[in-house]
Amino acid sequence: MTFRAKPVVKRTHRPAWEAQDRRNFYLNLGFGLIVILAVVILAIVAGLSYYNDHLASVGSVDGQSISKDELKDRMTVEAWRLDESDRRIQTAVLAGHLTQAQATAAQQTIAQQRQALTTIALERIIDTKLQAKLATQEGVAAAPGDVDARLLVEATTPESRHIWMIEVKPTTDLGAVAPTAAQKLAAKAKADAALKDIQAGKSWEDVAKTTSTDTATAPQAGDLGWLAVDQNQSEDEAFLKAAFAVAVNTPTAVVEGSDGSYRIGRATEVLATAVDDAYQAKIQNDKIDLQRYRAVVAADVIHEKLQAKIVADVTGPGPQRKVSEIFISAPPAELAADAIKVRHILYSPSGDASNASSVPADDPAWEAAREKALAAYVRLQSKPDLFDAIARAESDESQANGPTGSGGKLPFFDSKSSVDEAFLAAIMAPGLKAGDLLQPVKSAFGWHVIQIMYRPPDLDRLNAIKSQVDAGADFAVLARDTSVAGSAGTGGDLGWVVKGQLDDRLMAAIFAAPIGKTSDIVTIADDGSYVFKVFAEEVRTPEGRQLEELKSTAFSKWYDEKKSAAVIERDESIAPTNTN
Repeated sequence: MTFRAKPVVKRTHRPAWEAQDRRNFYLNLGFGLIVILAVVILAIVAGLSYYNDHLASVGSVDGQSISKDELKDRMTVEAWRLDESDRRIQTAVLAGHLTQAQATAAQQTIAQQRQALTTIALERIIDTKLQAKLATQEGVAAAPGDVDARLLVEATTPESRHIWMIEVKPTTDLGAVAPTAAQKLAAKAKADAALKDIQAGKSWEDVAKTTSTDTATAPQAGDLGWLAVDQNQSEDEAFLKAAFAVAVNTPTAVVEGSDGSYRIGRATEVLATAVDDAYQAKIQNDKIDLQRYRAVVAADVIHEKLQAKIVADVTGPGPQRKVSEIFISAPPAELAADAIKVRHILYSPSGDASNASSVPADDPAWEAAREKALAAYVRLQSKPDLFDAIARAESDESQANGPTGSGGKLPFFDSKSSVDEAFLAAIMAPGLKAGDLLQPVKSAFGWHVIQIMYRPPDLDRLNAIKSQVDAGADFAVLARDTSVAGSAGTGGDLGWVVKGQLDDRLMAAIFAAPIGKTSDIVTIADDGSYVFKVFAEEVRTPEGRQLEELKSTAFSKWYDEKKSAAVIERDESIAPTNTN
């Protein structure tokens, strides 16, 4: 056997420069990978940053997310609208159509809205998304023409007039809830005579200053300033309607108001309805995207159309009832066994309760306040039914005054209440019963004339009132002396109400009550207890302020139910939770 040596493969040796190239290649490759990785990381960080700044959710409606960009866009639109409102106010001031005081009040409202702009904008986006969904279900849509029409409304300044008023309020006996028929006739005759004097050539100024019973405007010859009929809620509706229908410098007929007063009006200047043709250009000039603005306006149109459809069934002719109310607010959750409710008339040194504690005890103003309290006490001993009238007219507690004031009524107090010690000691004295009149009591705020009202529970008081009224007692007097509603000063009068105008539970009780009788007592948690008297029923068509109130109330009740059923999330760091 022959053995052969295994051939040896000759290996080629790479030169040193090739090995170096390989090392450089891998180094460069590694460096490149690191760079790419860094770029990817930076891209991710930038993407996250962009997402957090623009796309991150600040809320949602039934799964529809609301991004930060959506919120920013809506805030921009809402801020522009506030700016435009502010510009219009300033223009009105310069033109003499607003007083500085009126402008300041309006600008304060705008400032409050600016402070809550984030919350307002987020809530409006939520409403926009939810109402868009509801609109689809209800067959409602906003066409481009609808948006154009709504923009025209925004660009329009409604007619305003410089209005003057002569008011003749019927005299009402002290302690009475309403004037007698003779007192109303006398007031009407006085107003008729004033109108004849003006028509015969007497100057408006002279007649207004000598005839008008409105002490706030009579010294200025009844000057009410510039009013826009669709924006003013403080003046009587029938009077405003007449004042906007009459020719310039021509007196209106005598108009009987909803409050029973008789009024004559005139307009000395008229600012006609005006359209700002540059309105949309102003939006764009202020760097607002017009299409985004139109989208917001489209949402406004959707809201209006939804409202119109939902309230259509309650805004036509239908039964209405003329009613008065007694309302007692819900008491605190825990009351001691010695709890008691009282009303008071306060006489402070120099008539200033807020500074009474700083007035020295030997200052004559204290004695003057005591003498007034004693005089009222003596008067009330013989005529206790005057308590409410005196409180509304004389008390130095401002919230007690006037027809919409409290009449001096206070909430329940017990021995643990945080109240002036002398006042508390007086009302906690043993043996006190409903109707008792206490001798004047000095507190840190002045001298108080106090009358005991009743002890809890409120339902016992309301049941007693219901029995008294159904037996023939005067509901108006009992409302005046018991109710804490703003209507108490006028005997609880609510006027005509229609289904949908008030809470469903209240309306059910009102329309279930026999005419001329009281309703069942209705207690609403965290609100209070109500009882109504029904005076009449008629088929009527809602109009004016009643119609506007009905639209708002009826739609709100419908929409609140829908909104409560929706799944809504809000970023708490953006805006606090709002369950409305």
